[in-house]
Amino acid sequence: MFWFVFLLLLLGAGFYFYQKMMSIEREIRAEQEAEGGSAAQVQEPEKSSVDLPEMKPFDKDNNSATTTPEQTAAEKVIISAVTKSPGTKQTDLYVLFPDTGRKQLQQTIKNMADNGVLRREKQGSSYLLYLA
Repeated sequence: MFWFVFLLLLLGAGFYFYQKMMSIEREIRAEQEAEGGSAAQVQEPEKSSVDLPEMKPFDKDNNSATTTPEQTAAEKVIISAVTKSPGTKQTDLYVLFPDTGRKQLQQTIKNMADNGVLRREKQGSSYLLYLA
């Protein structure tokens, strides 16, 4: 009987704290909306420490001597950016591909590294990219 009462008290306390956390979350969301948007919209994006080359994505004039005919336009842009700025962070390249998903771009860069076109060095939560 004692364990049953203890279990009921434990469930009641859990429900109480769940409701309390939900009300705190609602208050935070209301404050964020009052400030003009969600937290993702309010925060400024982190500035890049690497100067990326001035170029338009998929520009036909960005062909370098290291590209081959079977490479995609995205691979050519990546190679061009890494050639102009060795040690570029992988996350800094995302701005060159606004219409491409990050997962797809990450997979392209990983495939390029697996094929020996690029060399990736882990730094924090990103990679530094170099030509192989």
